[in-house]
Order: sequence, then structure tokens, then C-alpha cells
Amino acid sequence: MSLGKTYLAVLATILFVGCQNLPERTSPPERGAASRTRTSVIKASVPTPAPAPAATPTPALALPPLRPVETNEFPVVVLDEPTSFPSPSPLPNIQPYWPREWVNVWVPLESWGKFNGFSKPTQLTAGLDPSFQLQTSNGPVLIKIGSHSANFDGLEYGLGFAPRLIRGLPYIHSLDAQKTFQALLNALFPLPGPNRVVVIDPGHGGKDSGTRSVLGRDLEKQYTLDWALRLEQQLRLRGWTPILTRTNDSDVPLPYRVAMADRVEADLFISLHLNSGGSNRELTGIETYCLTPTGMPSNLTREFEDDPRESHPNNLYDDQNVLLGTRLHRSLLRATGAVDRGVRHARFMAVLRGQNRPAVLIEGGYLSNATEARRLAAPEYRQAMAEAIARGLE
Repeated sequence: MSLGKTYLAVLATILFVGCQNLPERTSPPERGAASRTRTSVIKASVPTPAPAPAATPTPALALPPLRPVETNEFPVVVLDEPTSFPSPSPLPNIQPYWPREWVNVWVPLESWGKFNGFSKPTQLTAGLDPSFQLQTSNGPVLIKIGSHSANFDGLEYGLGFAPRLIRGLPYIHSLDAQKTFQALLNALFPLPGPNRVVVIDPGHGGKDSGTRSVLGRDLEKQYTLDWALRLEQQLRLRGWTPILTRTNDSDVPLPYRVAMADRVEADLFISLHLNSGGSNRELTGIETYCLTPTGMPSNLTREFEDDPRESHPNNLYDDQNVLLGTRLHRSLLRATGAVDRGVRHARFMAVLRGQNRPAVLIEGGYLSNATEARRLAAPEYRQAMAEAIARGLE
């Protein structure tokens, strides 16, 4: 094969390094319970590119193993780049053909751009950890070498693997390229049609109070219920059928919250929570969480085991989860002016793992921050957050 038909790329030794050093937060009882509620866990085999033959790829991708080649500098993988990239599928929510060589490898940002018909990325900053920008049809993608956060069209996203600089060029991991960037680029989130049902899950309740406001006695469980009731009203006005997992201060087991969504055949699941930075009173902002795709490290683990081999029912909705999270996250930021802490991934949240539908968990602000706690204590602010989520679903 001529050099024009071969493509030397990426580092094959995939190190499942720890995710970004996110600030430590207190772990409310519900989170602990979530980690102990295991819903249909499947151990999927995740290949580790190395000089030895590659292991079986993840079942979700079901693609051939890679062909590693050893060089004097580091192991690389020979990627047979297609002679022409196919056009995106005309069918909604169907991604274009994903190159079979791009499985659990490092892909040049330029190659991903070429795959989608874009120009070369430009370098924005220099130094040991330079940043790069790639202009896409859906807005610019900004990455920084060594950072687990990227920016796509003005929003922050958590990455499973920090981009690397290899031979002077920026590389991104194929899972981040496919599960985040490609999903945001190609798919349109399909809102349900008539009789659309959404389950709203006010976090905590009963003996599980969640976190406490730094300003006094107010509890997370009180605010999330009020927020959910306001959201219920807004969604009814827009033609939705909203169903709450609790309508009062009661204990609701985590498996029941998942089972309720199945019983009513919900189209969507939205869990509402508020955050705590523990002793760090400076943290502020809104985070939106989706279930971590199989093969990828989570952005948040809260010291629970994070096994990238796990595959859960909700992993069938990886793309839709990111798109739903993006719609709601963007709408919330616009309505509140809160700090953007990103659309991120976590695997330990049981209310997400077992969902058979697009599902997200929203952390609407930090009760450990005095300024944000005052805002969250105001009914007007919780009303604004409810209206923002309802608008995000229009």
C-alpha cells in the first residue's frame, strides 16, 4: 500500500488515568445508596492497544481489533484511512460510518475534522500545554493539551481522556471524539410526540436530606421538591405529561425511581439535585451529568469504584443523553447566569444507570457557597430554573 493510503497515527498504549481533579464534594446519602444499587451491570471487554494483539472491543462498537506497530519512540497504531469519507446519514439520529480503525486509539484532531469535512485546527496558545481550535458546522471545538475539559459551541464538556500532543500535533481519544464531539455534531435530539411523558425526580427526601445550605437549616431535599413542583406546572402548560417520583417529603428508594419511569413508559428522565463543595466554599455553578459511556473513565467518581468495562441499560442512549444534557444545561445557564461547570459523565449514579430512555442528572448550584445559596433560597430563582428546563424541552 502506498504512503498516500496509509495513515500513521496514535499512541496505542491507553492509560486509564484518573479523570480531571474535580473538587471534592460531600457525598449525600443518596449518592452512597446509588453506588450500592447495581442495575443490570454487564462487564464489557475494553481493548488495550499494545504491541500484543488487541483484546476484544467493547460490544457496543463490535469492531475489529487494531494492528499495533512498535517504533523507536512509542507504540503507534497503523490507521488505514478511508480513501473517501462517507456523507452523514440522511436518517435522523444516525451517525455516519465510524472508521473501524478508530476504536480505543488516539486520533489526530485534524483527522477527525477531515472525517467531517472541516479545515485544519488552529493553535491558539503555545507553551507546554497548548490549546487548539477546530471550526465545525455546529460551532468551534476548543481543546487544551492535558485538560479533561473541552469547549464545544460555548459550553464546557468533560472528557474521559485529556488530549495529548504527539509529534507536535493535537490528538483526542476516539471515545471522546465519537461519544461527545461526533454526537454533538451530527445528531438532532428528537423530542417525543403527542402524549409525551417525562419523569421528574426531586433528589433525596425523607431521612435522606441531601446537603444543607451554608446559610442555615434549609435542606437540598426541600429545594429540589419545590423546583420539581414548579417544573411540573411549566411542563403541563407546554403539553407534557410530567410525573414526579415524589410529591412530598418521603423516602423513595433509588430502584423505585427507575422502576417508576419504566412503569409509565417515560420518554425522558430528569433528576434534580443541588451541590456541595464541602469545606471549599468558593465552588459555584451548574453541572449536568450523563451516564459514562462504556470504556471511558468518569469525570466524577466520589471515591466509588469506576470500572470502564461496565455497560448499563442507559448506555444505549449515550448520544441522546449528551444532547438532552446540552439542551437543558444551555437553557439553565442562559436563564440564571450561573457558572458553567460543564456537561459531564458519572457512572455511580444509580438513577441514571438503569434508565431505558435518555436521562440526565442536574446539579443546580452549590448550597455550600453563600452567594449561590442565597440565590437558591429565593423562590423566584427556583422558578427561573424550572422555566429554563421547560424551555429547553421545547
